[in-house]
Amino acid sequence: MSRDINSTFLTVAEVASILKLSALTVYKYIREQRLEAVEFGGHYRIDKSSFEKFITRQRVKKQIPRKERV
Repeated sequence: MSRDINSTFLTVAEVASILKLSALTVYKYIREQRLEAVEFGGHYRIDKSSFEKFITRQRVKKQIPRKERV
């Protein structure tokens, strides 16, 4: 059974490109443990499932307008 392991991981540059952020911001998210990553030889890789979970956690919840708050 052959599996392309590269297809399950994203680089920091790929994540930055997808999110339209700088690579430094992605490294910050990794350092703050907001985005799970693995390190291979000094290079970080982000599992696609971890990336999807990160995106889900970032979703903005609908806020109640100020007039209706109690």
